[in-house]
Amino acid sequence: MSYQALARKYRPQRFSDIIGQETVVRTLQNAIEQNRIHHAYLFSGVRGIGKTTVARILAKALNCVKGPATEPDNQCTICREITEGIDMDVREIDAATYTGVDSIRELRDVTQFQPARDRFRIFIIDEAHMLSQGAWNALLKLIEEPPPHVIFMFATTEMQKVPATILSRVQKFTLRKITLDELQARLRQIADAESIKADDAALEIIARRGEGSVRDALSILDQIIAFSGRSITAADVATVLGLSDTNFFARLMTLVGEGDHAGILEALQEAAESGRDFKLLYRDLLNFVRNMLLISAGGKGDVEGAEEVARKFSYSELLRIANLLMRDDDVITRAEHQRMAVEIALLKAATFPRLRSVEEALGGGQPPSAVPRAAKGQPGAAVLHDLDTFLERVQKARPLIGGYLANAQGSRKDNVISFVFNDAYYADAVTDAREALESIAKEIYGAPVTISVETAAAPQAKKKPMGEDPVLKAFQKHLGGEVVEGRRSK
Repeated sequence: MSYQALARKYRPQRFSDIIGQETVVRTLQNAIEQNRIHHAYLFSGVRGIGKTTVARILAKALNCVKGPATEPDNQCTICREITEGIDMDVREIDAATYTGVDSIRELRDVTQFQPARDRFRIFIIDEAHMLSQGAWNALLKLIEEPPPHVIFMFATTEMQKVPATILSRVQKFTLRKITLDELQARLRQIADAESIKADDAALEIIARRGEGSVRDALSILDQIIAFSGRSITAADVATVLGLSDTNFFARLMTLVGEGDHAGILEALQEAAESGRDFKLLYRDLLNFVRNMLLISAGGKGDVEGAEEVARKFSYSELLRIANLLMRDDDVITRAEHQRMAVEIALLKAATFPRLRSVEEALGGGQPPSAVPRAAKGQPGAAVLHDLDTFLERVQKARPLIGGYLANAQGSRKDNVISFVFNDAYYADAVTDAREALESIAKEIYGAPVTISVETAAAPQAKKKPMGEDPVLKAFQKHLGGEVVEGRRSK
């Protein structure tokens, strides 16, 4: 028998084989058990997480000789033919090539006939977002009032492109990305079944590269096996995928911290000469920065070398750099010249030391405090750094309150953050939100924080002579007369 790719060989054939989609599976099985079968389903989510697979298994469960059942038996002729894609009553349609109105009209004509053999005539439409507006319009009435023997199942990676009129007529299921642990466990299971000896570190790298997609991870595993044979190491994976080691990322982030633009370009030149994929390199760099953030915030990173580099930055500085790098991730993914896009992103991030110098100068030569974590041996005490991080978080979580805080003079001392307002209205609004602000501050700084709100005493206005009062002046102009004596009301 010819070789079969791992993604096809180990494609789930029963609901119990599906990993990471427990909610979707349970809902569908309960619907079958309670005979609450809908006429149209839409499965959405990123590539390679099982949308079409779930649709196939549901089709088998509904049409199985022993069904409708919560699990297909995979033994009857109907189940076997659906698995092989040759069942006459279960049609899989690629919307990318079946997008025209005429094709949908042809499909509509077919639905009028009873199934040739199965219980239901089922149409699985993959990449449904590729259908044209005309095609959706042609489907609309059919989806709204289909014949009782017809069921539609749509699969899409871009649910936002499906018309709202369609979404309101289908049952929607969003499949989530598979977690790193679930994906790594699945890879271990398949490696053992294939008698492949694989290091845990190697499988972890493959799982990370899969980015939540089982199919992508298995395709990478296939590629690694072709290179390494029956034994796989982390070094093999790095060689095949063109990965940079953590020492390279540590060096790169050090150069960013030092603002060494020439050093950054030189390092990226070395990466280019060694044949690195710059999109993958950038993704790995983001993961390295994420680990630095975890460590700086008092957590535990899982990348070697990140801790040492993290000590060179304050938490707020790392947040700023990570934010800059994340903004360019999508640009790099779509860029035609990815190396140049990566260079520009890192050079922009490397301008931050200049900003740090300016901040230190404005702060009287005092650099921002390093890490927002509780002091050892002193429960509840927090070393509070500058307010940038806190204010940025408030601006995102409570934009209105964040706008009010921009009108205040902020300061910190120990575990107290004080805001002084000139306007009592702003002060009252922030006071009402104090509990929420203290919750945000505790999340950032790792210890209870008190928010103090005050209103600055308005400076006493210098009294003007009564004769300069604008109202009295108006009277004088129109009525004549002069001020003889000023009296106070009792």
